Amino acid sequence: MHAAVESDTVRYVPPAPIPADKDPSIVALALRMARSQIEGWPRALYEADTWKAPVPGGALFVMSPEAVGAVLHEQADHFTTGALFRRMMQPAWGKGILIAQGRSWRVQRRAASGAFRPADMASLAPIFTRAAEHTVERWTAAPGEPIDMLHEMTQLTFDVILDATLSGAADFDRAAMSAAVERLFTRMTKIRPSALLAPDRHHEGRASVRAPERDELLAMIGRMVARRRGAPPAGDLVDLLMQARDPETGEGMDDALLADNLLGFILAGHETTTLALTWALFLVASHAPTLRRLRTEVEEVAGDEFIRSQHVPELHFARQVISETLRLYPPGYLLTRVAGRDTEVAGQTVKAGRRINIPVYSIHRRADLFADPNAFDPDRFASDRAQPGRHSFLPFGAGPRVCLGASFAMAETVTVLATLVRAVDLWPAAPARVWPVAQLSLRPRGGMPMTIRARSTPRS
Repeated sequence: MHAAVESDTVRYVPPAPIPADKDPSIVALALRMARSQIEGWPRALYEADTWKAPVPGGALFVMSPEAVGAVLHEQADHFTTGALFRRMMQPAWGKGILIAQGRSWRVQRRAASGAFRPADMASLAPIFTRAAEHTVERWTAAPGEPIDMLHEMTQLTFDVILDATLSGAADFDRAAMSAAVERLFTRMTKIRPSALLAPDRHHEGRASVRAPERDELLAMIGRMVARRRGAPPAGDLVDLLMQARDPETGEGMDDALLADNLLGFILAGHETTTLALTWALFLVASHAPTLRRLRTEVEEVAGDEFIRSQHVPELHFARQVISETLRLYPPGYLLTRVAGRDTEVAGQTVKAGRRINIPVYSIHRRADLFADPNAFDPDRFASDRAQPGRHSFLPFGAGPRVCLGASFAMAETVTVLATLVRAVDLWPAAPARVWPVAQLSLRPRGGMPMTIRARSTPRS
């Protein structure tokens, strides 16, 4: 059994690839990207302002906060998500907000913004707590058995997203829907290195991956939307999106567009929080001082009560732990844009059609932005410390396309983490095998085996 680090003064550096000292060859780059995109990233991505991939017409990586801000914020209208991104994400989002462009995006974004107000997200704490408590009950019914925390958090967050988004998904067979979502996500993660290395124009007009699971899921969601149009409000995201209107034009979403966005939110919402919680539980279990502080805070804030809406804003250290987890292991480890016109970024001439990559993972580990960047230190996000700039800490992106669900994700992960660590002791079962793999998102290779033991009685 793995023993967590016990000393309050021990510096803990979790597993991560070591930056390469020199640029990889084209062949080496392709081979490494096939395994994991962050493997073999050169030291320049952790130190320089820009870096060009050694491929004809290859992407320009930009890392300085000023350059990132120019691409994602100040000149956002001139940098689109690009044809490759749309091709990869279309099976999940259809014509929904993540891949919509121009007027369609603006209408959807303005309409949907009102459905994700931060104040409303904390009010969902009872849903988050209930899912976490049910998970603890399942664990304690089979004590001592190793579990795959990645699988467990996938199930937990799927239950949360259905309860919060679709009021329990009474219209669906949860098991069938969960299986279809998993198949769809697995299909989307099968990315050929050539697709990433090819110029963006190569992907214009090309078909997305054929995903029969999408048709199956859209049929389920479409039937639910049609029924809900004439039903009394249930107080969930479906209602909020049905009522959402662009404040400038008064336009809303028709049934097809609503179904596209609901499917996208289901996939994106539970994937991000699944990974944040999986990595957070590994980090907390590996560092006893953090675990002790976290439990002390939860007990001081909530005592033996269920974590409720009023508790969430008071769980400051839990939020720090989640923020530090997202810094070290950001699920969205790479943002990509394509220049819509000839321009300049960080002193580099950028022609129209050139891909710009923003390597979130390496930016989060830069010594000029974060002290001791590879160490796990939740206190770097304490309120009495200088906070990272909005273009230095990018777990949810930045600019006009910043993630709409960021407040939802933070409220959910803080609530679930607090509930779980108060209820159970946990240890990584195979810490030497834990390793981040970057494909469509940043996942632990082979899952996250952990051992669980109950430590307290159920709350009321």
